[in-house]
Amino acid sequence: MYKRVLVANRGLIQAACVRAIKGLDAEAIALCEEGDFNQVGVREASRAYVISSNVKSSPYLDVEQVLKAAIECKADAVHPGYGFLAASTELSQKLAEHGIAFISSSWLAKGRSTGEEKTLLNDIASKAGIAILPHSAVFEDTAKLAGEAGNIGYPLMVKGAGAAGGRCIREAKNAEELQTAIDGVLRQCERFGYEKSLYLEKTLTHPHIISFPILRDKNGKHIIFPELESSVQFRFRKLLVESPSPYLSKENRDRIMSVLPDLIEGLGIIGYANAEFFVSENDIYLLDVKQSIQHFHGVTNLLTGVDMLRGQIRLHSGEPLLLQKEKLRNEGSVIAVNIDAMDPYNHFSPSPGKIERMFVPYGEGIVVQSPFVSGDMVPSNYESVLAKVMAFSSSREKAISNLESVLSNFRVEGISTTIPFLRGVLRHPDFLNLKWTGMQMTYESRIQEVLENVNSHEEEEQAALIAALALSTDSNASTIMANAEHGGFLWSMFRGNRKLQY
Repeated sequence: MYKRVLVANRGLIQAACVRAIKGLDAEAIALCEEGDFNQVGVREASRAYVISSNVKSSPYLDVEQVLKAAIECKADAVHPGYGFLAASTELSQKLAEHGIAFISSSWLAKGRSTGEEKTLLNDIASKAGIAILPHSAVFEDTAKLAGEAGNIGYPLMVKGAGAAGGRCIREAKNAEELQTAIDGVLRQCERFGYEKSLYLEKTLTHPHIISFPILRDKNGKHIIFPELESSVQFRFRKLLVESPSPYLSKENRDRIMSVLPDLIEGLGIIGYANAEFFVSENDIYLLDVKQSIQHFHGVTNLLTGVDMLRGQIRLHSGEPLLLQKEKLRNEGSVIAVNIDAMDPYNHFSPSPGKIERMFVPYGEGIVVQSPFVSGDMVPSNYESVLAKVMAFSSSREKAISNLESVLSNFRVEGISTTIPFLRGVLRHPDFLNLKWTGMQMTYESRIQEVLENVNSHEEEEQAALIAALALSTDSNASTIMANAEHGGFLWSMFRGNRKLQY
């Protein structure tokens, strides 16, 4: 097992990595820029290493700074979390030159380009009997993509080959939209520091997006964990994840489970991986296999009792897999959401600023994780997740009810959040009746439909009463309303009443 690990990330994943490393009796060093001194992961780390903020995009994307930190700290390994440098071949190879492990994809150190990796993955999947979506090769010369699109057929996705986390993906429904999609993906690649290699991939109209977490040791022993359903997305970013999937039939689950062992063996995974599929009633297609820890790994932790981060780190260090699948906890249902600092009433625009007050409610089977407390500043240069909320219960219906109850009492003042949107999803008939699919929120025209599910008639009456009292009795009524509009205590109620004037 590694003795000293540098965590090259920030926010929630940094805190989770720090706790996992310390839980394995190793020293956890937190990488941080000057503005991140108050982050939970930095406070809980064994020690911190400060990197310069004077870089174009983010110091967390600076390979040379991360490498320098790892060498000077005499780290055995670097854990990149997800995003940032988690898929960086350059960092992996430079660390390897200094005998430092990179806790991510085992392919990175082999020096393959993202195009070569994608081709190899598709070849291995085909040999394992897994269908893959029609796609193009990976091109650095994006002018060649137009010719490929006609062979694949619309609708299709333009994807950045090295990107992750829902970034660098745009849909093109027809030839007229293709160049706009390509330009949008290129801009995102530049913004987030990914190489500008793109490919096209056919998309299904109404798929479910289902993935299977995996742990595998160097000797080939592996465990495939219960699937994650992540069909609730917006702009290809996962907003809600649940496990097990209520949509996946036993037949399709058995089909996937029968071919996954050959895929896992062919990839030679060591540590953690997540195999993601498009699933419809009759078709199953492999989307990707991510070998860096994924954002909602905590859902599997809560359902099965297995800490996936600890497992990843242990197995990556060369230790054997000791878990036995038949002894895993696998009953009940877990539903998890991200609360983001974005305004769903304004096209999900970022909402940075000071958190004047944050009240976090708790309940039976509820887990809340957040790197923020009241008084903290939400930065404008990062996509800030305010909190991750997970609900575990004996049934999906009970988990939904518990989660909705917590979100209805979760208060954040000073900034806008996605809480109203998440509550709308939990109340939406398509979600409750198992009709929600992966492309449902691709189009922003559906936002209003979801938000209309937020408030009940009783809540609207309460909002109207409170507003009337405020306007008639409080000389600071305009201030109260302004605070509410920017994510204040009464935000969800005021927004629910469309007739309210102020």
